[in-house]
Amino acid sequence: MRDIKLDEIQPLNFPLQLTPPPLGGRVDFPKRSELEADLQALYQQWKEQPPHKTGYPLRFLVSFCLQMEKQSPGWMNWLRVWLQAQEFRFRESVNFHYQQYLTHPHIRKKSFAAYWEPHPDMDPEVLNAMLAERILQNVSALSLSRRAIVVESELLGQPVIIKRYAANPIKWKRRWEHSRARRAWTSAKIMQDIHMPAIHGLGWLEVYENGTLQESYFISRQLLEMETLRTWLRREFPHMNETEKCQFRHRLRAEILNLQQHGLMHIDLKLSNLLVKGKEVQDLVFYWIDLEDLRPGSFSLRNFIRNLYQLNGSLPREIPYSERKAFVAGFQHLYPFTQSPRLLRYIQRKTRKRHRDELRRLQGA
Repeated sequence: MRDIKLDEIQPLNFPLQLTPPPLGGRVDFPKRSELEADLQALYQQWKEQPPHKTGYPLRFLVSFCLQMEKQSPGWMNWLRVWLQAQEFRFRESVNFHYQQYLTHPHIRKKSFAAYWEPHPDMDPEVLNAMLAERILQNVSALSLSRRAIVVESELLGQPVIIKRYAANPIKWKRRWEHSRARRAWTSAKIMQDIHMPAIHGLGWLEVYENGTLQESYFISRQLLEMETLRTWLRREFPHMNETEKCQFRHRLRAEILNLQQHGLMHIDLKLSNLLVKGKEVQDLVFYWIDLEDLRPGSFSLRNFIRNLYQLNGSLPREIPYSERKAFVAGFQHLYPFTQSPRLLRYIQRKTRKRHRDELRRLQGA
């Protein structure tokens, strides 16, 4: 296997065929450690090919190990362990870089801390004055809530989106976290590093008083020709046929699982936190926002179920129960419990509770 060269063969254009060795003298079977080293070397070789070939290395390993399993048991076990080790290393790498970005060198001056990518040496006080002025100038905000306000403006000749956050919650486990703005910028950088569609974070600013965080700002590039997935779905759903509805459910599930596979989780998964670009279902490109809620971490059953009822509650009322049920059931190949009627009842109950709590909050109760 060590003599295999990428430019000499095209092993994955057709199903892998292993022919038996010729009759006559036989050589000793190589050591297992040598074969594993060869397979890993081949995997790395194929992984460096152009983007359209990124799935080839894994398909080759699976095909090879399936065939070898017929002759010598243990190959599929080795593959499972190897894949788990690769996934663990990748998650560790994502978490490591996330922590590095959180502590990225920045400027600290009096009651301000800031990092501004276009001008890293910019005075935080000057940046704070500019951002506060932009917030006051924009009468109509893109989004307004108790914890944040989002406006569209121009900063140093560049169109930007500015998101101002209130201070972290008083809860002990949230109070000592990094600011939401810094976490949003960090998540944007991580998404870019792992080549997922993401908004481009330009910087962040934190404002302190007596050592306590008062507010923070996250600045990103303007997103053109995009809308929230909720807005898109409300407009397009009545015109979809059954095939398009099935394709859409599959695309949305794939986006959620893609986050998990990259060692990330979104703790506020709603349609309004997904921007889309494109008209047809097959052409949609998804962009995650509210990146302060995107964090590295291993799969959590609790968080997965919470995502399901968060998503269910954000769907337009026009979406029938049958479509909601079909979406959840689509996870059955990974999580068989998603077909349980008990889970569906739990999602409905939690959705109603969240809606009641939201109504009380809006009414000031």
